[in-house]
Amino acid sequence: MIDAHGGLSMLLHDICNAAVTMLDRWKVNIREESTDGEPNKVQSKFMMNYLGIGCDAKVAYEFHMTREINPEKFCSQFVNKLRYAKEGARDIMDRTCADLPWQVWLEVDGKDIDIPKDSEGLIVLNIGSYMGGVDLWQNDFEHDDDFSLQSMHDKVLEVVCVCGAWHLGKLQVGLSHARRLAQGKVIRIHASSPFPVQIDGEPFIQQPGCLEITHHGQVFMLRRPSEEPRGHAAAIMTEVLLDAESKGIINASQKITLLQQIALNLS
Repeated sequence: MIDAHGGLSMLLHDICNAAVTMLDRWKVNIREESTDGEPNKVQSKFMMNYLGIGCDAKVAYEFHMTREINPEKFCSQFVNKLRYAKEGARDIMDRTCADLPWQVWLEVDGKDIDIPKDSEGLIVLNIGSYMGGVDLWQNDFEHDDDFSLQSMHDKVLEVVCVCGAWHLGKLQVGLSHARRLAQGKVIRIHASSPFPVQIDGEPFIQQPGCLEITHHGQVFMLRRPSEEPRGHAAAIMTEVLLDAESKGIINASQKITLLQQIALNLS
């Protein structure tokens, strides 16, 4: 239970200075093919922002492994960015994910999706920001396809492809665009050979098998009030307070006080 002064005023300040919206949460079931007749191994992770397989994940994985071996060399954000760029430059030369279209196949809502032959990476998106702010789906641009606008709370994921580390670099400086492949509620990525994968920046090597991404509820997140209509924000704030009351975080009297204060601040 929050106290009537400090905790209550802090909660009120947070709510009144930021609108609340919903963010989809996704479950990633990772299945590895068994080679010894045993049942397939399955583990689960959770995704909020994005999942990548191929060249982008390889750069992240190599950076992660190098930092694990020599943590003392990663002494500042500037140095980290230089080393990350170095791994990207190395991948440009190696092109170790150039065979992705022949080793990976994509299934969206039960339908096979063609992967362009020049692709070296697939990225599954839940939000409109990637690599520090790159809008890969590009809601604000006109497109000659039939895809819908991207939303972080529509229970739908977007899939794009990229053509290597050089393409990723061009995306970051606005000199190129990702290729839009699909939208759907259930994404399956099958791999017949090992590939680097990253989920919200956590890289690992995916052995031959399948990544299955399905919706797993929604969570609240704060946004600047200007980004959401006030009526919508007020409705979600009310839901947040009702949930807080039901969990014993606040009592009925505190809920009423907060609702009154929110109404005043949003009026």
